Amino acid sequence: MENNITRTQGIAITSALNEYKKFTEEVEVLKSTISDKIKSYFDKNAKQYKINSTKYITRKFNNGWFCEWTSLSVPISEINDRKGKKPYGYLSFQLCFSGETVFHKAISEKPFPLIHIIFWEDMVYQDSYFRYPVRESEYFQDYSGKFSFIDDENKYVLSPLYDKLEYINCWTYSVELMRINSDNIEDILFKPAIELLESNQLILSNNKALDGVIIEYPPLEAFIIE
Repeated sequence: MENNITRTQGIAITSALNEYKKFTEEVEVLKSTISDKIKSYFDKNAKQYKINSTKYITRKFNNGWFCEWTSLSVPISEINDRKGKKPYGYLSFQLCFSGETVFHKAISEKPFPLIHIIFWEDMVYQDSYFRYPVRESEYFQDYSGKFSFIDDENKYVLSPLYDKLEYINCWTYSVELMRINSDNIEDILFKPAIELLESNQLILSNNKALDGVIIEYPPLEAFIIE
């Protein structure tokens, strides 16, 4: 009896790891697709901003066996910026699979994979990434400010507003990772980002591909802590 239980557990582990392997392979394809398509999309559709060809990849590991999240960040510059000038900011795609990057009970009782699309003055890296619950201290340690939703009509785009740094335009929106494919990747990841960069708003009626895919954040007090 004990041998049967042990074997059943072993089969479940192997099956889960095989599925995880397939999943991570699909994630690598998604990252490659983002890298391959984003520059040409910006060149064709953005009026104020461009991206450079340099790509930055970072990973977060819980241990040597398991990746909780991985991200790709690209530098964003104003079209007329001279070569060599510091980027205006970084557009990051944080692909999240488990742990604090996907779950907060105010978002969903059952966590599922997400992509956080983040515009920030720096790229996502090992110790600076989007997670739940959102801690004010991480964003406002050096400069005072508060969180708000970028558009009063919805709760889909989160933005830290700094009292004395009006030039910093930063925001995050989140989508379901498993709903993205090669046919909708530009409409879900690139088009809304350009709209947010150039008009500082997200008009959902202009972004039909986000219907049922973008995550509506709960009221701020539900998942933002000091």
